[in-house]
Order: sequence, then structure tokens, then C-alpha cells
Amino acid sequence: SSRACRAVRAVACLTTRASNTVMDGRGMLEKNVWAVVGNHGKNPVVDQLTERLRSRGKTVYRVNPYGKPPAEYKSLGEIPDPGSVECVDLVVNPTLGLTIVEDCDKYNIHNLFIQPGAGSPELIDAARGKQINVHEGCVLVELQPPGAASL
Repeated sequence: SSRACRAVRAVACLTTRASNTVMDGRGMLEKNVWAVVGNHGKNPVVDQLTERLRSRGKTVYRVNPYGKPPAEYKSLGEIPDPGSVECVDLVVNPTLGLTIVEDCDKYNIHNLFIQPGAGSPELIDAARGKQINVHEGCVLVELQPPGAASL
């Protein structure tokens, strides 16, 4: 009947909309396996981000595209199972970030948490064009340390 057809079309429309929704920062912060991409060892904020995520029980891979220690990996592709990464915390310049967006797409990583200064309209458009959820924010502000009172 036409009523059934309208119902099917409505469900299809809702499903399409749902697949294009952007996960908010809170949803990303619930993920358990992270890669923090930044200049570990040189930028103290990158190390603070890593420690905050680990303090909340997250598995965190340290990726430094500049190849400097103490990061264990130079790219997402060097992580033993890059597809296991649920969220990338981006702490590099937006131009380098475009390469990370390509890697997220290649390894089916669907969540990109963009720290202040790491984003650009081009980077966000590129990520969304690849169906990668994006959130611009700061893990240190949005993820309280263990035992901290919620706001």
C-alpha cells in the first residue's frame, strides 16, 4: 500500500540522515583506543593529552609525523593494527593534518578530534567528505582527570 511505501521512504530518509550525523566530542571521548598525532617530546601539550587519555584508561598510540621520540610511530600505518584505532587526536598543523585525514580514510578510522590550531575549513571538509566524524575541541578541557568534579 502507499502507506507502507511512505513508511519505507521515511525510514530510508532517517537512515541516510543518521549516517551523515557528526559525532560530538562527548561521544568521541567514550572511545577507548586513540592515536595522538603530534610532535611528542617537543610540544608539552601533546604529552599532556596522551597522559590525560591514559589516566582515563584509554589505550593511546603516540604518533609523531616528524619521526622524533618518544613517539613509537611515525604514521598511523605503523601502528600494529591501525584499524583498531577508534579516534585520532590531531595536534599538528592543518596542512600535515590533511595527510592524517587520508590515513584515517585508508585505515577506516571514523573519528577525528581536532585540537585548537590543528583545524582548517579545508581539513574539516576533507574529513567530512570521507565520512569521518569531526569535533573541534580540547581533550584537556572536555575530559576531566580522574576524580575531578564534573562541571
